[in-house]
Amino acid sequence: MIRRRTFLGLAATSLLSPFNARAEDTFRFRSITYNVLAFRGYPENDDTRESILSEHPNHPEVTARALAKFNADIITLQEGPPEKLVARFAKELGMYYVWFPGGWEGNDDYPGGFPGAVISRFPIVESENRPSAGESHPESLFTRHLGRAVLETPAGPLHVVTTHLHAQSARARHREVTAILALTRKLWATGPVLVQGDMNHKEDDPEYALWNTGDMVDVNAEADIVETGTFSSVRPRFHIDRFFVPESNKLAAQRAQVINEIPFIPNADDPTSYALSDHLPVMADFVMQPEN
Repeated sequence: MIRRRTFLGLAATSLLSPFNARAEDTFRFRSITYNVLAFRGYPENDDTRESILSEHPNHPEVTARALAKFNADIITLQEGPPEKLVARFAKELGMYYVWFPGGWEGNDDYPGGFPGAVISRFPIVESENRPSAGESHPESLFTRHLGRAVLETPAGPLHVVTTHLHAQSARARHREVTAILALTRKLWATGPVLVQGDMNHKEDDPEYALWNTGDMVDVNAEADIVETGTFSSVRPRFHIDRFFVPESNKLAAQRAQVINEIPFIPNADDPTSYALSDHLPVMADFVMQPEN
């Protein structure tokens, strides 16, 4: 079981930081992680195909407007589209972005593979594709994506690591989590670290236990939302999209939730309705201790 500290699911009248600091001494922000299925829409079938084809050219803006109501400061995308579509998505939100090419070049079904992106209200002052704690990753790892961005927040630099772990191979995921933990330990020496993305594992999978060995807090488990599935959006059974923060980090979560409402799910009263992706977005609120 992931090591857990007291979760900050506190009432609005008692929003304290985990660092015994006054409320006004902490910085708060909201982050969303979302596997967007390259803005394709889901599911595509005889009932939904006409609707998807009609709306597909506008999916970057449609998705951005659907997320805008949640006022996120940071959004990471997994299974992203080409960079030009991420740029449109970010422009609609009035935010900065960095795009990370997928580790796999793709095929006819998934041209361009599975890129990722960080979209931020805060300036992005540094970024790195396939970051590591030392030697470069072998090509067999992070065939989806792994990216790192440094955001300049009002409380100082924040490291955001976005990832999409291997979907089929538990052995590959084991090695990928091990590599992310090494990277996280390296980064947290220089500032708070937030890891988020499509982990493609559940709490009863062996690779999940690795996060505990890296002194990581599973924000989703801490918030007690893991019984709510994030995949698929039509039949949400598996909770695989998650946030992690280091136990010793100057960062903690206040709350988290799965966003399971239209248009992230189909309209049950309309057979032509579809979800924006096959995953559901997950949102979390954080408090961050400012630099001294």
